[in-house]
Amino acid sequence: MKHILAWLLILTILLSGCVRQAPVGSTLSVDSQTTTAPTVSGNLTVPSAPNVSEEPTVPPEISCDLELTLLGQANMTLEYGQSFEDPGAQAFVIGAESVPVQTEGAVLPELGEYIITYRASYQGIEKTAQRKVTVVDTTPPVITLVPDPEGSYVLPGGEYQEAGFTATDLHDGDITALVERRVEGQGIRYTSTDSSGNSVTVYRSFVVDDPIPPELTLKGEGTLEIFAGELWKDPGFSASDNVDGDLTSKVRLFGMVDSRTVGVYTLTYQVSDGYGNTVSAQRTVTVKAPKPQIVEPNGKVIYLTFDDGPSDYTPRLLQIFEKYGVKATFFVINTDRMDLLDDIVAGGHTLALHTKSHRYDKIYSSENAFFEDLYALQDIIYQKTGLKSMLMRFPGGSSNRVSKKYCTGIMTALTKSVQEHGFRYFDWNVDSDDAGSATTSDQVFQNVKEGAKANQYSVVLQHDTRSYSVEAVEKIIIWGLENGYTFLPLDETSPECHHSWVKN
Repeated sequence: MKHILAWLLILTILLSGCVRQAPVGSTLSVDSQTTTAPTVSGNLTVPSAPNVSEEPTVPPEISCDLELTLLGQANMTLEYGQSFEDPGAQAFVIGAESVPVQTEGAVLPELGEYIITYRASYQGIEKTAQRKVTVVDTTPPVITLVPDPEGSYVLPGGEYQEAGFTATDLHDGDITALVERRVEGQGIRYTSTDSSGNSVTVYRSFVVDDPIPPELTLKGEGTLEIFAGELWKDPGFSASDNVDGDLTSKVRLFGMVDSRTVGVYTLTYQVSDGYGNTVSAQRTVTVKAPKPQIVEPNGKVIYLTFDDGPSDYTPRLLQIFEKYGVKATFFVINTDRMDLLDDIVAGGHTLALHTKSHRYDKIYSSENAFFEDLYALQDIIYQKTGLKSMLMRFPGGSSNRVSKKYCTGIMTALTKSVQEHGFRYFDWNVDSDDAGSATTSDQVFQNVKEGAKANQYSVVLQHDTRSYSVEAVEKIIIWGLENGYTFLPLDETSPECHHSWVKN
C-alpha cells in the first residue's frame, strides 16, 4: 500500500509542475501515521494505510524540460532587395504553458551573413538558438535596348549606328558603362556582368540592305541626230554603285540604231546592283535623210566610172590612172578579186556600191531584198577597207526595165527609199556601150568622146570587166586633157546624175 501512495504523490507533483531534482542519495520519506481515505462511492471505502516500516522506493529523476524550437529553416538565403520576414521561434515547458522568446540581431539590406539569436528562460533555465540569414545577389542585370528607327538598315560593309542601350542592376545600379558590345554577323551582342558575377546577354539584329540604286550616266547628249548612212557609234555611258563600285560593264542596252534607215530610235540603258536596285536611262537618236551639199564643178569635168569589178583587168586600169594622175570611181560587186579594194583606195579612187550579187531576179524582187543585198556589200567593203560608202548605182540603172519582170514599181520605190536611207545614187549621161555594141577600144573611145562633148560634166559608164574598155581609157584621158577636161572621182558633193525616165 505504501508503494501506491508514493506513486500517487509523484503523479500529483508532475501535474502541478516540475520540481528540482532530489539530491543524490536522499530518500523520500512518508509519514507512517495511518490515514483514513475518504469514501469514493457507495459503501466502498479505502482501508487505512498500514504503518510503513521499511524504506520507500526512490522514483526516477525528473528535470524541467524547456524546449526552444526555430520556426522555418536554421539557414536562410535572402535575395538582395527582398524584405526579411523572420519566421521566429517558440519555447515551451513540457506539460506547462509556452515561454516568451526574445530575439537579438537584425538582417540589413546589404550583402552578407547575419545571425539572429533567440533566447527563452524559465525558472532559472535558459535556452538559446540561432538562425543564419545570408543576403545574396543572384539576379543578373537588365539590359534595355533602344529600338532602331522603323525602316533602318546598315549598308553592306557599313557600320551599325547604335540606337542606344542601358544596363541596370538591382544591387549595382546603373552599369551601362560596363556593358561589353560586340558585332556578330548581322547583329550586336551586348553582355553585362554585375559585381556578384551575374551575367546577362541580349542580341540585337539589324537589317543589312542597300536600297540605293546605282548611278547611270550617259556620255554625250540624251538626244542626238545623225544622217542616214553615217556610222553610228554610241557616245558611251558609265555606271557606279555605292556598294558594288564600277558597274559600267554590267550595263545592258536595249534597242538599236539603224543608221541606214531614216527614223527615230530609242536606246534604253539599264543596270542593276547586287541588291536588285535597278536604274535606267534613255537616249533618243534621230536618223535623218541627208541633204547633200552639191558643189558644181568648175569647167568641163569627166567622171570616169566603172561597174561590175574588180576584175583581172583592174590592175591595168589602176596603172593607167597612176600614170596620168587621174582619179576615177569604181561601182563594185562581190567578185573573187576583192583583194584589189585596198589598191583602189590607195590610189585615191572612190569605192561605190553596185549591190553584192548583181542578180536582177534577187535584188529587184522587193525593197527588203534590195537593201539586204546592198548592205551586205557595204559591210564587206567596210570590213576590208574601213570605209563605209554611201554612193551607189542600180544594176541596169534607175531606168532599167528588167526589174518590172520581178516586181512592178520597184524602181520608183527604190529611187526614193535609197535616198531616205542616206545613199546617193548615180546613173550616167555618157554610155561607152562597152556592154553593148562597142567591142573594141576605139569604139569605146569614140562613144565617150562624142558623149562628153555634149555635157558640161559627164558621168561616163564603163566596165573594168572588159579588156578593150580598159585599153580605151588611156586614149580618153589623153584626149580629155588636151581638150581642157578635168577628170574627177565622184563623192558626196558631186552633182547628181539621175535618169529622168524611170520605167518601173
